[in-house]
Amino acid sequence: MLNRDQYIEHIQDEKLKLVAVKLLDKVEMVMRKHEVKYTNFLTPYEIKHMLAILNTFEEICFFAIGGHEDAERKTLVIFQAYLDPSDIESPIAAIEIQSSTRFNQLMHRDFLGAILGLGIKREKIGDILLQDDICQVVITTELRDYVLLNLVKVGNMSVKVREIELEEIKAPDKVYKEIRLNVASLRLDAIVSAGFKLSRSEAHVLIQKQRCSVNWEVIDKPSNEVSCGDLISIRGKGRMIVENIEGTTRSGRTSIKLHKLI
Repeated sequence: MLNRDQYIEHIQDEKLKLVAVKLLDKVEMVMRKHEVKYTNFLTPYEIKHMLAILNTFEEICFFAIGGHEDAERKTLVIFQAYLDPSDIESPIAAIEIQSSTRFNQLMHRDFLGAILGLGIKREKIGDILLQDDICQVVITTELRDYVLLNLVKVGNMSVKVREIELEEIKAPDKVYKEIRLNVASLRLDAIVSAGFKLSRSEAHVLIQKQRCSVNWEVIDKPSNEVSCGDLISIRGKGRMIVENIEGTTRSGRTSIKLHKLI
């Protein structure tokens, strides 16, 4: 039996620790019963830590799959080394949501909310890709038929849902608005305030309420410093990347360049 403590004792994040325990349960089943096991959909932050754990086991193999090349949310497939990965059944499927009218007023959260409203947990849903009048969603195969049968509305709009092949997924191009700013410091609350046009106190509160993530990790300390390349997300407000830290002005402020996702 695996000594789980030795793999999770260094993890401070309680939610991440729970993900790790579930992963180790699956690893043990793969090793003892030679089964193929799949995780729920994981964020890039969770994936990074779970891969570090999996890499300590020589007896097993694994790969991550998210439905398309640039997928953010992925599931890990864990199996014995003697198996051919191409023979393993995919644990994920893709659906396409369409309407007779364009999805002008609907956003990512509307589609996510509609699926969650069916009683499905977030960890069973992968990427949600929205463009024009089509929304493509990656989900676990176990819930595919249920969603196909029961998802009939998104917001107040009637929709039709069909299954598509993973190869049919079309990830929209990411469009960014470039923003150049001079900030007092590289503190997270200062960058969030400037980039999302919030007061410093509003940014402070959002971070403390755990509505801010940096590189997919929830950060609740406004004083944390950001670095070049960091992806900052505010729930309900969007995302931005710290594209460049360009130096200090004569007045002592820091010049930065942000790319804000449109």
